[in-house]
Amino acid sequence: MSEFDITFELFTLLLGLTMAEVLAGYARTYKLRSRIRHNRLAYGDQGGDGVVQQVRIGWLVPLSAAVVLFHQATFWLFMFDVQGNVPLNFLSLICVLGVIGWYYLISAALWPDEPEAWPDFDAYYMAHRRFIWFGVIAVALLADFGRALFEPPLEPTTAPAWIVSTVDWTNNVGSVAILAMPFIRSRRWAIAVLVVLNLHFVVLAVFSPWMFI
Repeated sequence: MSEFDITFELFTLLLGLTMAEVLAGYARTYKLRSRIRHNRLAYGDQGGDGVVQQVRIGWLVPLSAAVVLFHQATFWLFMFDVQGNVPLNFLSLICVLGVIGWYYLISAALWPDEPEAWPDFDAYYMAHRRFIWFGVIAVALLADFGRALFEPPLEPTTAPAWIVSTVDWTNNVGSVAILAMPFIRSRRWAIAVLVVLNLHFVVLAVFSPWMFI
C-alpha cells in the first residue's frame, strides 16, 4: 500500500458520507410527500398553528442535488487519477479534510431539514443558492489546481475527433452554466440551466469509455 493509498481511502470514506447526505435528502423528501399524501403526518410536518403544511418540492432542489452528485463523482475520478503523486503528510490530510468538509456542508445545505419553515423548496433554494454554487465552484477550482500540480501526463486519446469535439464543447457549456448558477434569480431560467448541467454530465458519462474524463 502506497502512502497516498491511505489518504485516498480516507478521502473515499468522507466523500461517500457527503454523497450519502445528498441521497438522504431525496429519501426524506419522498417520505415527507408520502406522509402528506396518506395523512400520516408527524408533529414536525405541521406549522405552529397545527395546520398541515402544503409542501411544494418543485424542481430546483432535486436538480441541484443531482448536479452535486455528478460533480462529486467526477471529483472522485480526479482523486483516483492523481493517486500516487500526492505525498502523505499533515498538509495533504488537512487539504483533503478541508475540501471534503466543504463538500459536506454543501450537501447538507441542499435540502431543507424543517419543511414547516420552508414549505416551498424552490424558495429555500433561492435563499441558499449562492452558498451552494459558490462552494461547488470553489471545489472545482481547487480540483483544477490540484490537477495541474499532480495529474500525470495523459496518453493520447484514440477517440474519434467528433467525440473529442463533443466533450470539449460540452465541458465549455457546463463551465459557463455552473458559473452562472449563483446569479440566476428566475426559477424558470434556473431550472433550464440545471437541466443543461445534468445533460452535460450525462454526455460525459456516455463518452467516458473513450475519453479520460
